Amino acid sequence: MDQLDRLADLRKQQLNESKINRNEKNKDRFKNICKKKFQTSFIFPIAEFEKAFGKELWGMGLKDEELTNEQKLNKVKWNQLRKNILDKGNGQLRAFLNEIELYCISYTGYKTNFLGVK
Repeated sequence: MDQLDRLADLRKQQLNESKINRNEKNKDRFKNICKKKFQTSFIFPIAEFEKAFGKELWGMGLKDEELTNEQKLNKVKWNQLRKNILDKGNGQLRAFLNEIELYCISYTGYKTNFLGVK
């Protein structure tokens, strides 16, 4: 009976380790999904703003010698603003990912219920 108890304990330990590994993989998956969505939430608007106003306001795509004085000034302002947005967004992303580390996450998958028709 002693050997049977040891085998049962070993199996419980294996199942527990497997669950821990699975939960860590789930957490990593969740973090990667959140990271992509979070980054998109502040990078995409910057790209859209650049596409809509970049050429007009700071001569986006033009060589420096082709820029007007106003465009040169706007380019400096835009680059600083863009850097600030990205720095703050990435700072918030890092804080968010650190916060996720405080939680246990388990993935239950996608569930679909099929209802029969009477």
